[in-house]
Amino acid sequence: MANWFERLMGRATKSPRRAPQARTAGGMSAHTFRTAASIPEDSSGLGFRLGADLDGFVRLPNETPFFMFQVYRYLRDAIPDISDAVWTWKRLCQTGYDIEILEASSDIAKRRAERLLHDLDVRVNGGDRGMDGLLDVFLASLFTYGAAAMEMVLSQSRESIWDVVPVDVWTVRFRRERGSLQAYQIHEGNEVRLPTDRFIYVGLDRDGTNPYGRSMLRCIPFVVKTQQRLIADMAKATHNAGWSKLHVKYAPDERQRGESPEAYAQRTQETFEQLRAKVTGIESDQNLVTYDNVSIDVVRGDQHAQVFYDNHKAVEEQVITGMHLMPILLGRNYGTTETYGTAQFEIINRQVEAVNRSVKRILERLYNFELSLMWGEARARVNMRANRTVDVLKEAMARSREIANATALRDAGFLDHAGAAKTLGIG
Repeated sequence: MANWFERLMGRATKSPRRAPQARTAGGMSAHTFRTAASIPEDSSGLGFRLGADLDGFVRLPNETPFFMFQVYRYLRDAIPDISDAVWTWKRLCQTGYDIEILEASSDIAKRRAERLLHDLDVRVNGGDRGMDGLLDVFLASLFTYGAAAMEMVLSQSRESIWDVVPVDVWTVRFRRERGSLQAYQIHEGNEVRLPTDRFIYVGLDRDGTNPYGRSMLRCIPFVVKTQQRLIADMAKATHNAGWSKLHVKYAPDERQRGESPEAYAQRTQETFEQLRAKVTGIESDQNLVTYDNVSIDVVRGDQHAQVFYDNHKAVEEQVITGMHLMPILLGRNYGTTETYGTAQFEIINRQVEAVNRSVKRILERLYNFELSLMWGEARARVNMRANRTVDVLKEAMARSREIANATALRDAGFLDHAGAAKTLGIG
């Protein structure tokens, strides 16, 4: 009783509170290797302050509202530079791939695996262009919203993958449950729990513990607004500067003797109206004949369109940079040497390879899931192809030199055959 009273009054020394640990085989606890010591930013009783909504869903980074997904889609469809950038990224990443069947239990199992994967490629995405169409939707979503998602649909007998369908990422929310992320889909105000083992979500440029990806378009709405306003102003100014105009100056006669001010003003106005009517209706091949109290000047624009072009180019470069592209891939090359364009393309290829590594893992997950349900044993490995370099001859010569060096190291005894193949990336 005394100890309890002292603890209640705060006079007793408090020992650190430890979370209970479940014991497992070998004397190790589940907490040791399953739970991280760090805490995600949205895991708090005051989650609505630290990154979670009142309903428990993790929010987008930097307090970004979810309706921005619709803004991203509008920008992609309405702004030519952004549409071209997303289109370019998709085509750059669609390098193609090859499927390799490994560890087959027999030749029959290998042929069965090849047939199953071919049939799967044809029927996914509802049969609409198969796997090619599914990857096209996947990449379009990835470069527009910064995330892409899909779901595996099993057959009724659960013996194969019946379909793989894309999931609209703007409807996906995440909630932390029992220390892990659980995906939900918001549909007409209802929460649909998505199956963890069959739901695939890829976030591009994830930030910390936040599960959502980060769209490239997040950094350019203000720049796009400035760009479109500049284009509208440039169109108006260019129209005025591009067409010559007649400036007609009318000097009224002096007031006649005995003419009242009212009569003089009325006569002047009538003469002015008659002159304006004749000038307004004149054809392009007709000339004006007037008294000397009417002067006609030709007003021409100063043709300062170059100022608008420079301003627009400066804003346009911000859009290209925000989309992580190089100017040359959107038809703008500000250098005169081959090295300038080649360097840009090599950097782009590094980014393409990084994205395609995620595509490779997704495809292997789909294919191996399908093969795990078949009779017999086999495993699939996906080899993503690479974009060709600018100079194909230089690439071939460099590859030939790499093969020669690997062969020389093998013949000298520094590497065995498997090591030489691994050095060449074919082992």
